[in-house]
Amino acid sequence: MGLILVRASAVLAAVAIGGCAGGGDDEAASLTAERFYAAVAARDGAAACEQLGQRTLEALEHDETSPCPEAVLSLELSGSDAESATVWITSARVRLRLGDTVFLDETPSGWRVAAAGCKPRPGEEQPYECEVES
Repeated sequence: MGLILVRASAVLAAVAIGGCAGGGDDEAASLTAERFYAAVAARDGAAACEQLGQRTLEALEHDETSPCPEAVLSLELSGSDAESATVWITSARVRLRLGDTVFLDETPSGWRVAAAGCKPRPGEEQPYECEVES
């Protein structure tokens, strides 16, 4: 699977418009990212897919031409525990220790992974390259 680029412009726009959210949103977003990575590490594709946003799930199935529980296990992910989380209204970025960055969206069902397997691209116009995104 080719790597997909994530545009950080939506995140930056959210910061400019509304600033940072407070409370337990950063913890809830971190837990969702950790659950997703733990499920993939445990080879539990169904549990991993439950953490994905609908558009991300559909994009993954399309790109991999297989059902999500199978497709998600083909991702090359690194990291487990959240090192830091930043929340902007209904978007979040979670950085994992010794690993990837995960972007999430808040949905009526809670936080869901919008992009995973993201690594920074220093000096590039597009700051992150991701394994999967919506």
